[in-house]
Amino acid sequence: MTPAKARIHDENIFAYLAAANWVLLAVLSVAGILFGSITFAGGIVAGGLLAILNFYWLLSVLRRVLQMPVKEAGRFAQARYLLRLSILAVIIWVLIRFTSISIFGLIVGLSITVINIIVLALYKVARKGG
Repeated sequence: MTPAKARIHDENIFAYLAAANWVLLAVLSVAGILFGSITFAGGIVAGGLLAILNFYWLLSVLRRVLQMPVKEAGRFAQARYLLRLSILAVIIWVLIRFTSISIFGLIVGLSITVINIIVLALYKVARKGG
């Protein structure tokens, strides 16, 4: 029996994104150390961790909202959205103001999830043939 090829499909898309986020964070962090500096790599790690935690939090809220009654779901999602963005803004402000990490590294790290979503979209388009 031959092992089945690992394909990305609707049932495993979130698991793929979660794993790809960690892999990209590791690759970019090592590249940041090798080709940049410790402060640049520190920014990548800090931003990447924030982006990944934000992804998990957003996924958790989405799953809860989809199980709620319609009248409650909108208000719940809006409250969690504002809370999540407020907490992220405070953490990013603290990182910029009180640490010596690179702001450019932080921006690269915060972009990890976006990069993976773009790569996934390109993969899906290429698989469908256009």
